[in-house]
Amino acid sequence: MKLKSREINIFSMSALDLFASGMGAFILLAVISLPFFGNVSKIPAPAPQTCPEVKVCPPPSVPKPDPVPVPKPTPSGFQKMQTLDLVVVLDVTGSMGQEINGLRAEIGNIARIIEMLSDSAAMRIVTFGDKNFDRPVSEFPLTLTKDIAVLKSYLEQVNLNLGIGRGFNPGDNGESVYAGFEAALDTKWRSEAQRRVIFIITDDEAHSGEARPLMTKVQRFANEKYSVSVRYSGDEKHEKEFYQGLAKAGLGNYLDISNGSLTAALLIALMPK
Repeated sequence: MKLKSREINIFSMSALDLFASGMGAFILLAVISLPFFGNVSKIPAPAPQTCPEVKVCPPPSVPKPDPVPVPKPTPSGFQKMQTLDLVVVLDVTGSMGQEINGLRAEIGNIARIIEMLSDSAAMRIVTFGDKNFDRPVSEFPLTLTKDIAVLKSYLEQVNLNLGIGRGFNPGDNGESVYAGFEAALDTKWRSEAQRRVIFIITDDEAHSGEARPLMTKVQRFANEKYSVSVRYSGDEKHEKEFYQGLAKAGLGNYLDISNGSLTAALLIALMPK
């Protein structure tokens, strides 16, 4: 029988010592380095990459059309007169001084108001006296109402007179109303004047035998869609009735001194029936 060896293997023990020494060194290094391991998580992470923003250009703008001009509204209830031609047939005999002076003093206001009421207006003045004079009728040209200075100059030439030239008053209490109206009819009316108004101002009747032809011509003028108005400043009943009938036949207005100033009467005369 073979006996077991009791001899210690030197190589094996040396290897064990070396391993133990290495393990100890590792533990020592681990203990020394342990405080530094916590800072690892605090290292800032790199920022995430972002793609550059893509800019999209807007479509080209379409130019806006020019605004359509809107006309100013006309005041409600007001409408200007049509293009107007007005002829004033004025008695210039001795008793008409107040009317003549009134027209002379008020012509500026009359012209301005007519200018405001109509897009275009013109006025003419015809004066008459007695038929027994060389020139019982005097005439002035049709003038735009905006030419107030010209109208005033015409009225400055109007004076109380039975007529121009030689003549006499036969005392029949009549005046040349008919001749004055005929002169008014001969006016060189403007072709664009859709409204034509003749305004007779007198305080006496027409000469004997001239009342009927005067009425006939007034009716004819009215039949052409024009009008004749009358201001009678006398006080004879039969004369008043005649002139009321004349204004009615002329599709115009009858006025007398009760209607106030000449300006007011003339404006009323312009109003359509």
